[in-house]
Amino acid sequence: MSLCDGLVVVVPHRFSLRRIPGILEQSRPWLERTASQLEVKRSLMASESDAALPEHISLAAIGEEWAVEYRTTDSLTVRVLERRGNRLVLSGNCGEVAACRVALRRWLNRKGHQYLEPWLARIADELGFKVKRVVVRSQRTRWGSCSRTGTISLNVRLLFLQEEVARHVLIHELCHTSRMDHSAVFWSLVERHDPAFKAHRKRLRAAWHEVPWWVNGGPVAGVPTPG
Repeated sequence: MSLCDGLVVVVPHRFSLRRIPGILEQSRPWLERTASQLEVKRSLMASESDAALPEHISLAAIGEEWAVEYRTTDSLTVRVLERRGNRLVLSGNCGEVAACRVALRRWLNRKGHQYLEPWLARIADELGFKVKRVVVRSQRTRWGSCSRTGTISLNVRLLFLQEEVARHVLIHELCHTSRMDHSAVFWSLVERHDPAFKAHRKRLRAAWHEVPWWVNGGPVAGVPTPG
């Protein structure tokens, strides 16, 4: 059964068909809610299947702009090479959209490790925080998080946000190394290091729209938040 099947009613053998209209009526709120969710998924799937691979990638957080080129060869895989002039060259089986997406995400993960970890370390030194361990991942529901052991996890998608908004997330997680809650004391600490934090939080709530379609393996599961 697929998303294209619509509403399908399956009943046991010898079940009274006269009972079905009443059961459907009782379940109307759930059916309408589910139908709406399915329609959103259908439209997202359709838009992704028709979407072209990027010709340009903007990593606003680190101020980098990349032109993307595709060179099809006989290779069954796709690899990404950085060239002079901020050119990103994909070569190989470039007719396969999924393979290109995987290659681009591998490149993005490398950029995340290259820039986000030292950026966090610089802010920590600047503001007087101690960082035990940093992990860069491709999280789908959080821009970042901090464990009780002091490990800070950063979402590679932060690279697409405006610099000041991404910096706000890093400060937020650094503050959690001192306060593992969202109490008034915690927010006072955030405000001390990021006086415009309320404006940044507001922008962050809509910032997941800035992440290109090829980064996500499907619809985003909710709106990413700082931990």
